[in-house]
Amino acid sequence: MKTQGKVKFQVWLMIFLVFILGGVTGASIDHLYNTKYGSSRSGPPPGSRRQAMIENMRRDLNLSEDQVKQVRQVFEETRKESQRRSAVECPVFNEMREKTRQNIRAVLNPEQQQKYDAINAKHDAERSNQKNAR
Repeated sequence: MKTQGKVKFQVWLMIFLVFILGGVTGASIDHLYNTKYGSSRSGPPPGSRRQAMIENMRRDLNLSEDQVKQVRQVFEETRKESQRRSAVECPVFNEMREKTRQNIRAVLNPEQQQKYDAINAKHDAERSNQKNAR
């Protein structure tokens, strides 16, 4: 019985070690990939970078609360202007999106086209809401 228990223990130990080795290998490969090609994870939440800049300015320049509000307003106005300009100066993206949609619609039957149009309308509304929320 003692040898059977010892063998069982060794089997479980090997399973555990293989599991740990797999985790370490996976984490190492993930780290190497992200180091070489950049992270596949999304960046910081919108606005957090701007907020960090404001906090750094507050600390480094010893800004008053009124100055912080004014700096925040400057950043907000700049962001809105940037969005307006990108929409005006880069209509190519909208043209590409519409061309892609037309090409996809050509492949679909009428029932699928209706569903596709509804999906696109939903996506457009979400995109518009995201732009307005920024």
